[in-house]
Amino acid sequence: MQVKDIMVAPPTIDKSAKISNALGIMEKKDTRRLLVTHNGEVTGVLTMRGLAKELGTKKRTKPASSLPVVTAVTENYTFVKPATKFDIAAKILKEKGGVLLVSDDEKEVLGWITPNELIGAYDFVGQAKDVMFDKTIITINSSERLVHARYLMLENNIGRIPVMEDGKLVGIISERDVAKAFQEFKDNVPDNHQEAQVKNLLVADVMSRSPITAKPTTPAEQIVSCIVHKNIGIVPIMDDNEKMVGIITRRSLLLAIPTLE
Repeated sequence: MQVKDIMVAPPTIDKSAKISNALGIMEKKDTRRLLVTHNGEVTGVLTMRGLAKELGTKKRTKPASSLPVVTAVTENYTFVKPATKFDIAAKILKEKGGVLLVSDDEKEVLGWITPNELIGAYDFVGQAKDVMFDKTIITINSSERLVHARYLMLENNIGRIPVMEDGKLVGIISERDVAKAFQEFKDNVPDNHQEAQVKNLLVADVMSRSPITAKPTTPAEQIVSCIVHKNIGIVPIMDDNEKMVGIITRRSLLLAIPTLE
């Protein structure tokens, strides 16, 4: 299998567009990445994590409608040829992260590959326990401030955090939740009041409750289908006592795909 067989057309936006427009496109297309271009050339990739970082910083007090996309663009992409083999593509994404831009000349983009395309094309076998991440799982309490959730995401390079109340899993907070919350906050709170009022934003106010979970014995392919087709970014794995014993994310699934050394 080659990348040309699984690549998809990337959603795009011009670097001069406003962040508010980017968030609208992401919402409409249910994506966490946009390819940023200008005059037909690639200038970078806009991610939901980049937006959460940019909108949450203290120096950005202006409304999202006034900030250009270019302020949050990253260069986390790698060009690959259309004939690049699947296992090579998986290895590159494991090592470098970001996305793969499929191109013959590193100018015209024919399509792109995100972890979702690789995961969806791989035939996973076994159970959840075989592909889950079960080391130190970062969690947050629902009563914590949103700025702390943002800090944990950026510090640990993660996009979603399980939310706990009294030791029990009650929800998930994502980088999308963080970015949207800060967008609304900065669009509605005057500049001179933001530093004081941002402390009132709590995880409980923006998190998603009743997350989809699975058991360690749940077939891996069922969880993959949920992540790929329902765009669920994280599935907590719970034992019979409703204790979280692991998580499955796109990253953990990507790492579970075998590649040549």
